[in-house]
Amino acid sequence: MPEVKRIDSNNSKIKHTDELCAHLLDKEGNKIPHSVFGTDTTRTEIISQADGTGEIMNVGFTDRSGRPQAFGNDVTDYVQALESALDETLNDGDFIDGLNTEVFPCEQRPFATLPTPINRETLTDRTVRFLSNGVYNPAKNAPTTKVKGGQTLMVNPVIADKDAKETGILCSAITHVSDFAMMGGWTGAGLMATATDMVDQYLRNMTSKVVDVLLDAPDLQSTKVGALSGKASAQADDILDAVAVNLPFYLGSSLTDYTLLVPEKYEAILNRAAQKAGMTEISELVGTAVAPYSGDDRGVIILPKKYAMLSFRSTRSGDLVNVLVTRDANRAGYDVELVGALDVMATGTVTVKTGAFDTEAAASYPLVHVLKFED
Repeated sequence: MPEVKRIDSNNSKIKHTDELCAHLLDKEGNKIPHSVFGTDTTRTEIISQADGTGEIMNVGFTDRSGRPQAFGNDVTDYVQALESALDETLNDGDFIDGLNTEVFPCEQRPFATLPTPINRETLTDRTVRFLSNGVYNPAKNAPTTKVKGGQTLMVNPVIADKDAKETGILCSAITHVSDFAMMGGWTGAGLMATATDMVDQYLRNMTSKVVDVLLDAPDLQSTKVGALSGKASAQADDILDAVAVNLPFYLGSSLTDYTLLVPEKYEAILNRAAQKAGMTEISELVGTAVAPYSGDDRGVIILPKKYAMLSFRSTRSGDLVNVLVTRDANRAGYDVELVGALDVMATGTVTVKTGAFDTEAAASYPLVHVLKFED
């Protein structure tokens, strides 16, 4: 009879797995109805591997109503643990901090609030040369410069823009966890692998929707740089050369001032080049953050970090992403959904009209640049 080896501090009287299926008895020795030991996420059994290492196999012999589960496993335990893992990954604060520092500027604003406008002050050069030694002739040597200059560039201003585009995204993704798929049990490592993969898919889908918004920008700058060909290393060099040559230097003079949004097929090419160069991350090879997006190839987006931002709206409870779990009795399982809302702050750069409560487009400051690798 297998022994239950607990990993928590609960001093349960249950010592063996068979006892988990037994009813409690009254003083007369009769079974007490609905008294079967319910399942919980802390009850575990240690399964020894062939190499001597241990792994945790989660088991549950009854469901929440006390009814026996086929093969002795309760999917409810798994879904609870998966929900907790996703919630801790996406809403612990480290996730948004990682996006902000490693990928792209982000903010997490309170529920039912508007995004914070991006304001950047541009400087007009008023530097002059003057004669410090010699004969001074005011008509010839007097320096001249502009009396006034400079302006404030705004992205997504508070002042309403009559030509505004749809820049808000409700990012939702759902999957189904079947009761039957969980009958054989599950491990802690398998659970974390599943949660990590779900978060990765969610981010790629979200980045894809961000690309859709950027390609709809009124000031989009598109450049064709020729189709890629040859070996992976040669294609990677062509991608990096095209990015370096086409950087919009008025938005940032270094590659680190930008984030590259690349299709998944280019991610594999850049990965191969990074491995060949002895590096583990694409960002080490490129010199800046690279965010892959799912779906069709829509080009490589060059997004300036100084003039753009992703603004995430918190849920009512203050979470970045809402993890929703719903029982679907018709399909014998649980639906697990990830829902988040954000605004893409990278389109429609404007300036305030002089002497008027209105805006005008800043044509000399287009923010979104895309490179098309096609002939």
